[in-house]
Amino acid sequence: MQPRLKHHCSGSFPIAMAASLVFLTTMRLAGQSPQLLPEMVVLAERRSGDGAPLAEWGRADLREGAPRTIDEMLAQEPAFSLYRRQSAMFGNPTSAGVSLRNTGATAASRTLVLLDGVPQNDPFGGWVYWARYDAAALDSIRIVPSARAAVWGNQSPAGVIQMNGRAPFEQRHVVKAGAGGQGTFAGSMLHQMSDAEGARSVMFSAFGLHSDGFYAVGPSQRGLIDRKLDIDLWGADAKFAWLPAPGLTVEPGVSFYTEERGNGTPLAGNSTDALDFSLRVTAENAAVSWQALAWHQRREFESVFSSVNAERTAETLALDQFDVPGRGSGTAVTLQWERGDQWSFLAGTDTRMISGETNENVGTFRRREAGGDQDFLGIFGVAEYRPDEATTLSGSARLDAWWLRDGRRIETSLSTGATLRNEHQDDRDGIEPSASLELTRRLHEDLEVRVSAGTGFRLPTLNELHRPFRVRNDIVEANPQLDPERFVNIEAGLEWKPAEDLTIGAALFHHWISDALANVPVTDPAEIAEIFGTIPPGGSGSIRRNVEAARVAGIEGEIEWLPHELVTLGLSGLWSDTRFSESEQQPLLEDKPFPQAPELRLIASAEWRPVERLALFAGCEYGSSQYDDALASRSIPDYTRVRIGASWRTDHALYQIRLENLFDEEIQTGLSSDGIRTLAGPRSLWLEVEWEF
Repeated sequence: MQPRLKHHCSGSFPIAMAASLVFLTTMRLAGQSPQLLPEMVVLAERRSGDGAPLAEWGRADLREGAPRTIDEMLAQEPAFSLYRRQSAMFGNPTSAGVSLRNTGATAASRTLVLLDGVPQNDPFGGWVYWARYDAAALDSIRIVPSARAAVWGNQSPAGVIQMNGRAPFEQRHVVKAGAGGQGTFAGSMLHQMSDAEGARSVMFSAFGLHSDGFYAVGPSQRGLIDRKLDIDLWGADAKFAWLPAPGLTVEPGVSFYTEERGNGTPLAGNSTDALDFSLRVTAENAAVSWQALAWHQRREFESVFSSVNAERTAETLALDQFDVPGRGSGTAVTLQWERGDQWSFLAGTDTRMISGETNENVGTFRRREAGGDQDFLGIFGVAEYRPDEATTLSGSARLDAWWLRDGRRIETSLSTGATLRNEHQDDRDGIEPSASLELTRRLHEDLEVRVSAGTGFRLPTLNELHRPFRVRNDIVEANPQLDPERFVNIEAGLEWKPAEDLTIGAALFHHWISDALANVPVTDPAEIAEIFGTIPPGGSGSIRRNVEAARVAGIEGEIEWLPHELVTLGLSGLWSDTRFSESEQQPLLEDKPFPQAPELRLIASAEWRPVERLALFAGCEYGSSQYDDALASRSIPDYTRVRIGASWRTDHALYQIRLENLFDEEIQTGLSSDGIRTLAGPRSLWLEVEWEF
C-alpha cells in the first residue's frame, strides 16, 4: 500500500489576486485615496512591565524586510532560531518550534507565539506554521524575554513572541508578488475597508506560495530516489470589526491555511490543513480597559517516513501517520487599570483545552492509535510601580492548574485485526506557579540598566507524550509519562547611548532547567529490544525522557552605529553555553551540550541610502559548529552566509531584489547516524514588489 498525501487545489488564489488587481486599478482611475486613521493601541493586551524587548519590528520594518516567511525576519535577531538552520519555508513543520537563546534541547518550542493574543503554537505539537503570516497584515512583532514571560504560563518559559495585526477601521489595499530561485513564486493581497462613520470594518487577505525546492542531500551522497524539498501552500483570513459604543470594539475572525510538502524522497512528505476562529472584545477608557478573547483551532496533519537503503536507490515505507488531528479551544480575560502616575495593575484568567491523537501504520504490519487530552486553567496578576521618572519596578505572579486525560496507545495487526497492545495511562493533574520580578533604572539620560528574575514551566505537548517519529534510520519514541519542565531565569542588561550616532545593548542571562525534556539515546541492548525491537542498520534509537538538570548561560550584545546620516551599521551576537548537568538514566548525557545549539552566532548588517527612495543593504551571518545528537557524537560544521540587496520606494510601491547565501556556501543542517548530511538552501535570488493604496 503506497501512502498518498492530500492534494489541495489552489486555483482560487490566482482568481482572487486578479480580482484584487482589477479593484485597485479601478480605484486609481477613479482618483480615490485611502483615509489614514491614527494607530490604535490595545491597552489591555497582556504584558509584564514596560522593559525593553529582546527585539521588535514595526510597520516599516516588516514592509521593508519583505520576508518570504515571518521566521526569516525574526532570524535577524541572534537569540531567535528554529531547531535547525533552515527556513520554515523548506523545513519540516515539526522542527519549526522556537528556540530562544538555545533553550530548547529538542525541536519542541519553549516559546509561546501569539497573534493578537491568541496562541499560534500547534495544539498537538507546539510547532508554528510561520508561512501562514503575511507581513502586510501585521502591525508589529515583539519578543519578550524569559524573565518577563511568566504571566503567560505554559509554553512560555523561554519567552513570548507577540505578533500584532493591523488596527481595525483603516482603509488599506495591498498587493504583493514575488519570484526567485528554486522555482519559487508567491503572491498575496489584503483589503481593509470601513464605513463612512468608522463604526464597521472588514479585512480580507489571501496568499499563496509554490517552490520547486532544492535537494537536501548533497551531490556526493545523492541517490536515485532523492527528490527536491518542494512545497505548495495557500491561505486566507477574514476579520471584521464593529464599534457598538465609544471605546468598545468587537472583532470576530476566521483563518484558513493549507500546505503540502515533499520531504526529499518519493514516499516521504507531510501535509497540513488549519482552520481557526477567534473573537476579541476590547473596551478602552482613560483609567480602566479590558479585553476578552475566545478561540477555536482545528488541525489535520499527515506525515510519511521511509527507510532508505545505503545506496539511496530504494526506500520502503516505515511509518505512515495518515491522520493526526489536533483541536484547541481557549478563552482569556484581561483587566488593566491605572492608579495615578505611579501604579498600574493587570489581572486576568485564561483557559485552554487541547485534544489530539496520531493514527498511523507502522510498516505494513501494525496500526497504532495514540493520543490524549490536555486542559489548562490559569490566573495571573501584574503590578508596576514607578516611584520616580527614572525607576520602574514590575512583578507578576501566576498559578496554573493542568490535567492530562484519556491517554492511550492501542495497536492492532493490519493483517488480522488482532489487538497487539492496549494501554491506557492514568489521568494526571498538577498545579504550577510562575512569577517574575524586574527592576529598570535610568542611571543617566544615556544609560539604562535592568535586572530581572523569574520562573516558568512547560507541560510536554501531546506530540511528545504520544507521537513517535523517524528521521531516516534514526527513531525517536514517545513517552506518556513525561513530567513538566521547570525553568528558573535571571538576567541583567543595559542600554547605553554614548554618542548620538552610537547605541549599545548587552544582556547576561542564566537558565536553570529541572526535568529538561530531551531525546535521550538508548544504548543498552536489552532496553533497545524492549522499546524498539530492532533498529535499522546504521540507525539509532532514542526515547523522550526528563533529564534531572540542565542549564543555559550566555551573553547577548548589539551595536548600532550611524557613521553618516545615510549609512547604518549593525553588529549583534549571542554566545551561550548549554549543558545537561545531571542525568541518572543516561549518564553519558552529563556535561554534553544541547543538540542543534551553536555556542556563537553573529550577524553584521549595513545599509546605505544614497537617495531618499533607494536603499542598498548587505548582511553576513556566522554560526559556530554544533552537534546533531544529544551525545555530541555527530558534529555539524560552522557556516557563514552573506546576503546583499537593494530596494526602491515610491509613494505607493516598494520594489526589492536580494541574493541570499551569496557565495553558495554548503550549510549543513543535520547529520544522521548513518552519515547522511542534510543541507540548507543554496544561493537564491528573490524579487518582490508591493503596491499599497
